[in-house]
Amino acid sequence: MSNMDELGGFQFVEMRSTLPDELLMFADKLSMAHGLEARVPYLDKEIVEYVERLPASFKIRNGSQKWLHRRVCQDLLSKTILRRKKKGFAVNVVDDWFRGALGSKMEESLMDKNSLLYQYLRPSVVQRIFKEHKSGQNDYHKILFSLVVFEQWLRVQVSPDIRLGRVASSAY
Repeated sequence: MSNMDELGGFQFVEMRSTLPDELLMFADKLSMAHGLEARVPYLDKEIVEYVERLPASFKIRNGSQKWLHRRVCQDLLSKTILRRKKKGFAVNVVDDWFRGALGSKMEESLMDKNSLLYQYLRPSVVQRIFKEHKSGQNDYHKILFSLVVFEQWLRVQVSPDIRLGRVASSAY
């Protein structure tokens, strides 16, 4: 790591933590569930170590991520593919679930100014995240799922007296 800049260091940690434990396992399970044979590109040890040592200017330039990768692929792929926004593999599955079975419950929980989670979080931030996700501007399905579960947990765990700001006499 002594030859790496800050971005390379972050990538080093990411490649050895989140990637194998979450992303690769997730891709493997989803591809198997749909009968697909999938291969994750660029996991060759020497390539990964080489790219980790590259300066950040080869990775991000003028706000464009994967700069070198896009540059190498520019003669092979159309501009629309090179410039399109990143998409998660399972976003459609989760979004269908949100819009269907959980959709009304999520909106009811997160847009209600009396939601219990607003004792801990700023309503304006949560509602902005919800609106950006619903409009398709950003993908916040993991955060939103966690917020809905948190709200439901608070509703089950917190007694009515505590919700009203009173301490129940049985607490003494």
